[in-house]
Amino acid sequence: MAKGPRRERAKDTLRDLNVRPTKERGQNFLIRPEIPQAIADFGNVPEDAQVVEIGPGTGALTEYLAKFKNLTLIEIEPSFCEHLATKFPHAKIINADVRTVDLSTIGSNLYVYGNIPYVFSSEIVFHLIKCRAHVHQAVMMVQKEFAERIGASTCTRAYGSISVSAQLFADIELGIIVPGDAFHPPTEVQSRVMKVTFREAPRADVPDYEFFQVVVRAAFSQRRKKLLNSLMSQGRWTKERILEALATAGISPDVRAETLSVENFAALTKAFAIPS
Repeated sequence: MAKGPRRERAKDTLRDLNVRPTKERGQNFLIRPEIPQAIADFGNVPEDAQVVEIGPGTGALTEYLAKFKNLTLIEIEPSFCEHLATKFPHAKIINADVRTVDLSTIGSNLYVYGNIPYVFSSEIVFHLIKCRAHVHQAVMMVQKEFAERIGASTCTRAYGSISVSAQLFADIELGIIVPGDAFHPPTEVQSRVMKVTFREAPRADVPDYEFFQVVVRAAFSQRRKKLLNSLMSQGRWTKERILEALATAGISPDVRAETLSVENFAALTKAFAIPS
């Protein structure tokens, strides 16, 4: 079916449900069936898995997840929930903002899917990290640049604080790139699918994750500058304290943050935690 009829069918469905897509909620609906099929397949999820879909909307991706007997749909729009309940009667439906949902109440070893609103991508990813003890894997479609930042390697322009914070707990695999015209309404940017697989243990020992994030963000605050200068610019530590911590962690003050691995940042966090 051509894109035109698909877009018109999406418009008709939304009209029937009395929903007008809004930027505030980041509502863009897939209209090319090969895309949700590819997203579903990318997960490579066991048949008996407990699957959760975030923001299913009218059910474009849900069509390809309906084969899972243990399926939970988390949707913020009440009219979509009613539509989904009729279309997928075996699914458990939660009418809520996923950022407020304690995923541990759904189960453990969860496999999560979602076409994630661009405006909430970071918050949702960190909510999943918070719930990581109960989530095995998450396959999400997000803005292309965001996915590439999450999955970036050291010494690349995309590598930054969010890369480090996510990769402490998860392995990231990037999937297909999706053009803006695959949605209704069309998006102005490309999207990309990413698979986030949570590790049984963090990549490095970090007793205080919030402080770890403070250190990482400080290091990347002026990423073009040397690490010493970037850390000093925050006014949190004295030059002497920073040099002491860097020496303890075995890191040169002359490198830039983008050259440091997750393990390097963990060592630096521990060094700052040691009383001077």
